[in-house]
Amino acid sequence: MSDDPENKESETEESLTMEEIASLLSNIGGVGPKTAEKLAQAGYDSIEKVAHAEKEKLAEAVAGLSESKAEGVIVEALALLEKIETGVVDLSGKSKSKRKKAPEPEPDRHELEPIEEIARAKERKNLVTGYDEDKAALGVTIGPKWLTKYEKARIIGARALQISMGAPVMIEVGNTPMGRFGFAEEELRAGVLPMTVRRSLPTGEYNDVPLSVLLKNTRLD
Repeated sequence: MSDDPENKESETEESLTMEEIASLLSNIGGVGPKTAEKLAQAGYDSIEKVAHAEKEKLAEAVAGLSESKAEGVIVEALALLEKIETGVVDLSGKSKSKRKKAPEPEPDRHELEPIEEIARAKERKNLVTGYDEDKAALGVTIGPKWLTKYEKARIIGARALQISMGAPVMIEVGNTPMGRFGFAEEELRAGVLPMTVRRSLPTGEYNDVPLSVLLKNTRLD
């Protein structure tokens, strides 16, 4: 056997990377990925070189490979080489093909509207409606132009507290349900409470609206 690194049959392997050579050598029986890598690094970068190597030099060149194992590798390489030459095994695809780089995905494309269209759309969103005009005429800049159920509950509660502390009742109590809450609710219905409702925003802005203004658009059934 000859350990000639200039073997002409290895010309097809010259363009392969170390990883591809190791993958090719792993087709030899008994040669795993690590051994194949060691063989390639030691200069045995083709099946032909391994098949024609001397077991002593092969064992010396590859760490962890004894002469008996080197002999077995050479025998397997010779058998594989014979199968390749007779056409039983075809490794030409592995020896000639190179790994192709995956194509990069195309970036997402978004069609943007012209700046004029965006400006017009913003103007449409900022249009003042008839409802907004009604609120502005009443002096209501925050919330609805009617009294909410939460505001109604707070007003009745606050007025009932005043009555319980001796405040005079501002309506005739003849047919009114007895009790400070009954008196307070009837005063609210009558619209005689001189109160102001303060509405606030998280930003700190607030709007003081006379109770009489909100009662004009509130149903108290």
